[in-house]
Amino acid sequence: MKIGIYGGSFNPIHKGHENIIKYVMAEKKLDKIIVIPVGNPSHREGLISGGIRIEMARTVCDKIKDVEVSDIEVKEAGISYTYDTFLKLKEIYKGSQFYEIIGEDSADYLHSWKNYEKMVEEVKFLVLKRRGYTYEADHENIEVLESPIFPYSSTEVREAIVNRRDTSSMLSDEVRELVEKYRLYEDGKV
Repeated sequence: MKIGIYGGSFNPIHKGHENIIKYVMAEKKLDKIIVIPVGNPSHREGLISGGIRIEMARTVCDKIKDVEVSDIEVKEAGISYTYDTFLKLKEIYKGSQFYEIIGEDSADYLHSWKNYEKMVEEVKFLVLKRRGYTYEADHENIEVLESPIFPYSSTEVREAIVNRRDTSSMLSDEVRELVEKYRLYEDGKV
């Protein structure tokens, strides 16, 4: 099986994420993509609850064939590392080929990831174009895709919410409803 791993904060999940999932699925002919909202990241603070991010991700991903959302990191108490998550998935999906889906922004610090050397030997990295970045692959298991550049980030979506701008072009109706229901990002922290 060819399985994509798409991890991130998904704070919130937006239409750019959805388009990335659909693009990679079609481009690489994957059998499945597992979307994994990060639990306790090693590199940032201030995320909204993992349960809410899982709920938002599921409203989007449940509508896309062969895509599932996993709480594998959110349910863990410690710091989330991609390599540890990969080892768990490798055990669950024995014999599968894994593809780690990342943006050029993440690829820029890929060498600093926990057990990067081991992971790049076992996982194929698919790097998507990101505005303001020009990453060049330095390993045979890293492929920079000629992907479209999606016009906004989760930070820009949160800023739009805080400033009460229209987010209908950025967020699905279901995610916008959850943002309103839980009154997310109203504290002004982006």
